[in-house]
Amino acid sequence: MSISHKKYKLITTVATTACILVTACGKNNPSSPSENATASSGTAVGAEVTGSVTVPQPVSPAANVTVRNADQPVTLIVTNAVTTKGPNTYDFEVATDSGFANKVGTKTGIAEGIGGRTSVALDRLPANADYYWHARAQAGGTVGPFTAARKFTIGPAILIDAPAPIAPLSGAQTSARPTFRVRNATRTGPAGAITYKFDVAASSTFNPLIVTATVNEGVNETGFIPTSDLPINAPLWWRATALDAANSITGGTSAAQSFTTSLAIDLSKVIVSYPAAPSGPTVNAWPQSATITSVEQDGNPAAAGIMCIAFTTSHDWPSTPFFGAEEVQVYANQWYFANIGGQWYGGPGEYLRVGRGFCKTGQGTNAIGPDGGWNTVMASWAPKVGEMVGYMISTPARNWPGMRTIDERSDIVVQPWRDTSLGSTSTTRGVHR
Repeated sequence: MSISHKKYKLITTVATTACILVTACGKNNPSSPSENATASSGTAVGAEVTGSVTVPQPVSPAANVTVRNADQPVTLIVTNAVTTKGPNTYDFEVATDSGFANKVGTKTGIAEGIGGRTSVALDRLPANADYYWHARAQAGGTVGPFTAARKFTIGPAILIDAPAPIAPLSGAQTSARPTFRVRNATRTGPAGAITYKFDVAASSTFNPLIVTATVNEGVNETGFIPTSDLPINAPLWWRATALDAANSITGGTSAAQSFTTSLAIDLSKVIVSYPAAPSGPTVNAWPQSATITSVEQDGNPAAAGIMCIAFTTSHDWPSTPFFGAEEVQVYANQWYFANIGGQWYGGPGEYLRVGRGFCKTGQGTNAIGPDGGWNTVMASWAPKVGEMVGYMISTPARNWPGMRTIDERSDIVVQPWRDTSLGSTSTTRGVHR
């Protein structure tokens, strides 16, 4: 074989190899250098050659992964295909079967992404189902092959029902700081920790809101107590919404309930009666650091005129000697409020002694006014069965500033006066919120 013949064979081999490296050669499929277009003819070398396209590589979702329904929409990601001609575009398909006979999502003509990856966000898919996806690239008129089918699962949907209101229900009368209570919402699916958003407003449209707060779910039911007084003697509305923050799920909202704070007393408008003095401390300015949990009383002399006002404090109230007697330490006064002629009056009554609990005797129906030692009009007040009476606890105030400690008080609770000797039959007693 001559040298020139060997050169011709080598060139032919290279040309053939070039055709193998691409998906297709031009229709002339030149087999020798003389058949290629020349630069002098004005046609670029290989102009009629189409591009080759490799298979892109799937990245995310990973094979057989479960995606939370809350994390939709799902984003499909592939590493970019290698091509000899560009620019590239990508087609993505999603189906409920690995053969892609039942397609539920198709995204075509997606421009190639930067950084070596291309992604596309799907539309939301039905929850609690398996899906398969694949992708392919196109470039220079050549459509590349699809990736192998990859499975992922959309997890079950999380559904949270509306909580059911327990109290106060529509038409209720409450104190200025009622306890809003709902029965915990039922839920389906893998819900996270549930919280409840309570809203209180002066209109049924809930715009604007007077109070809004979010609290953690309780056992069987969840409650919320405002940290400041609501408007007194005002019609108000409240509702609660269940939330799953971890899964970004907002559940149902309870039916709005209307109520009136008619069992509230505006302490700044109360005429306070102090023993043997025309006036005393301005207790409405005292910070509220205690909450009454129950009021149980019976003005019946046979029951010793028992008066129990149980309460909790945010911190311990200090004690003080009872009129200088170190062996007797007191830390609080019981208070009573009476609506006389349309005006609320009030005054501090019995002292509470350290270690003796919340109850005091001698608060009988016909003795409570005179026994309190108050000035007029309270001194002659005798409550009637069923009359709405206010109750409060404060640090020592009856002899203020004598025996003074830290000047703090509880909320005020209003509920009917009870005397079993005068016809009261109810045995259910407690705080009316």
